[in-house]
Amino acid sequence: MNGKIYDQNMLRVEKADNDFVDWYEVTSDNFDIYGLVPENDGVLTRRIPLEIAEKVSPGVSGQSGYGAGGRIVFLTNSPFVALRTEYGGGAIPTVCNHCFSYGFDLYKFCDEKDVFVGTYRPANDFDFRFAEFKVQTRNDGETICYTLNMPHFAEIKKLYIGLEKGSYLGKRKKYRNSKPIVFYGSSITHGAAAGRPGNTYENFISQKYNLDYINLGFAGNAKAEIAMAEYIAGLDMCLFVCDYDHNAPDVQYLMDTHYRLYEIIREKHPHIPYIMISKPDYFTNPKENFERRKVILESYNKAIAAGDKNVYFIDGESLFEGEFYESCTSDGCHPNDIGFYRMAKKIGAVIAEVLVDKKI
Repeated sequence: MNGKIYDQNMLRVEKADNDFVDWYEVTSDNFDIYGLVPENDGVLTRRIPLEIAEKVSPGVSGQSGYGAGGRIVFLTNSPFVALRTEYGGGAIPTVCNHCFSYGFDLYKFCDEKDVFVGTYRPANDFDFRFAEFKVQTRNDGETICYTLNMPHFAEIKKLYIGLEKGSYLGKRKKYRNSKPIVFYGSSITHGAAAGRPGNTYENFISQKYNLDYINLGFAGNAKAEIAMAEYIAGLDMCLFVCDYDHNAPDVQYLMDTHYRLYEIIREKHPHIPYIMISKPDYFTNPKENFERRKVILESYNKAIAAGDKNVYFIDGESLFEGEFYESCTSDGCHPNDIGFYRMAKKIGAVIAEVLVDKKI
């Protein structure tokens, strides 16, 4: 069999015909950027300032430029949306699939939620530095609000959006929450093993409930260090989700850091909802995971006993519940798209109830 015969739908990358395209840099006033810190060192997809990340750990520093949770939002009536991007370093395609590591995906806002339009997959032979893509929006001239999700395991230095010449381009802040939700956690929070950027549990929640968020997932490197806790505490947010159980090296480490993280954040944010989550792949090691869950429950109960009425606990063991629960991960640990969807249903329901109850 000829090893060079491939599914052409996986190989095809449609490029824009520049004779019919106007290109716009996304850092211009034509776009809203969410989930990323303002560019200050030549990396568009910086999620935490490099000088802070370097104080936390080499792992967080190395991943601080990955675009997880980064979104570009804009209005246009163009029949296509093209991308021209310059990649930085740090992508790890051996860990995540090609589309997810380097690809983008596009959504349109309709009926009060985001709906998938298409993906931007680099060609198999691209050089991991520059790429150009195009997706047909087929909007029949209607002006639509689009959200472009950034790749989760790659740095983007420059990004341009191409629209049909003469098309309308505008801005609209569309999220219902004026302050973002902050998610902090492991590679699960980061989004490893999702099929594409829009299929993480945070993104499913954002799409369904029209919520802004910041993804502070750091694969293998979410360990609730004091420098990280202090950085998170300094963020202006409406709700915090603590989901780093997986990266605590052992039960004792989790015990030493879990309530400490709560205290540091509570000092700066005494009233925001604070959600604690235990790891979802409970079945892989029930004995140890029982002890880990007990630590998180102790943090929760201690906060309740201290009078905190805005703290919530979600049992990770329940997140994959239902038929084929054992098929919710790609490797026994990292949720696949099914797993992330089930996580989003349960976590999202709690977030939605809390935000309505607190009138946020």
